[in-house]
Amino acid sequence: MSQAPSGEHTQAQQRLRQQQMRMAIAATAVAVALTFIVAYFGFLQMAAAWRFAVLALGSVAVFQLLLRTGLNLRLRDPGMTVPMLVAAGIAISTVAYEGSEARPAFLALYVMAFMFGMYWLDGRRLAQMAGFYVACYGAVVALLLWLRPEATDLKRELFRLGAFAFFLAWFTVHGAYLGRLRGELRGARRQLAQELDAVQTLAYRDPLTGCYNRRHAMAQLEREMRAAGRGTPFTLGMLDLDHFKVVNDTFGHAAGDEVLKAFAHCVDGALRGTDLLARIGGEEFLVIFSATTAPSARAVAERLRERVAALRIPALPEGRGITVSVGIAEHRAGESMEQTLARTDRTLYRAKEEGRDRVVVDGLAAPRAVDLAP
Repeated sequence: MSQAPSGEHTQAQQRLRQQQMRMAIAATAVAVALTFIVAYFGFLQMAAAWRFAVLALGSVAVFQLLLRTGLNLRLRDPGMTVPMLVAAGIAISTVAYEGSEARPAFLALYVMAFMFGMYWLDGRRLAQMAGFYVACYGAVVALLLWLRPEATDLKRELFRLGAFAFFLAWFTVHGAYLGRLRGELRGARRQLAQELDAVQTLAYRDPLTGCYNRRHAMAQLEREMRAAGRGTPFTLGMLDLDHFKVVNDTFGHAAGDEVLKAFAHCVDGALRGTDLLARIGGEEFLVIFSATTAPSARAVAERLRERVAALRIPALPEGRGITVSVGIAEHRAGESMEQTLARTDRTLYRAKEEGRDRVVVDGLAAPRAVDLAP
């Protein structure tokens, strides 16, 4: 037995199985009602009808209990379709044996149970169930010939058995066709879901670097602005690769693309889980430091600047690295998103004007070097 899976997918499957179980309960109720009607008109002993009711309703109650408690997830077949059909076949066989004059009605119960399986089983398992049901009725005929030979018309029972096998074979063919259609539909749905995921990814991801794009960054900024209105700070960081045009012109655009991808991966690894990295231009990136003040953002930015400076990229010659300039600005109460972005952009230009490969924070002085000389 396999371990029970978890997650939303499992819950959706359980809901589908609950619908299947409701169908099984309804079918069982119809079969029990039909059996009591047959007994009421004298074609079956009432005791036999009660035995069938206990068997049928009891087995359904057991399967419902397994489903409700989640124990079905520990079974090889969590849907329990085959066990339910087997239980139904055994229960129907008891009244098929007892109800000689109403036996064709009980053959119809076999067919009704089998049609239930057509909605859930593939062609191979349907064929197995068809064989099982034919064997069940064959066993009924054999018992009748053994225990009640004087009351059994062998020719008629063999005709019924042959006709029953023919109908189940026909329904198996149709069920297999339905199963193939279900498989094709599931495949089409999976493909559609994959294509939809790809479209949604393109809507908020940069296709080259894999980080978020400008559109998603602006949407996130709007959320940060609403949080800022409730007193939660946030800080922006504008990043620009130093002398990137020289890389493109000297080593080609393919090398430039490799540099951008390596840079984005490196920076993303240096950020915290609450930060967001987005590519907003050719070699320009935006970092949203959520719920963060400027001093804390500067510490993170210094760490990522050092990582970038130490980065080695195979597309560049040995000894040729890259550096990044970073401008940091904390959002101020009362200013618009555009104003905060503009201050961040101006701070980035200060970083480039002051020599590049540095972090400049709006409104904060650069950290002083500590003199360790005696």
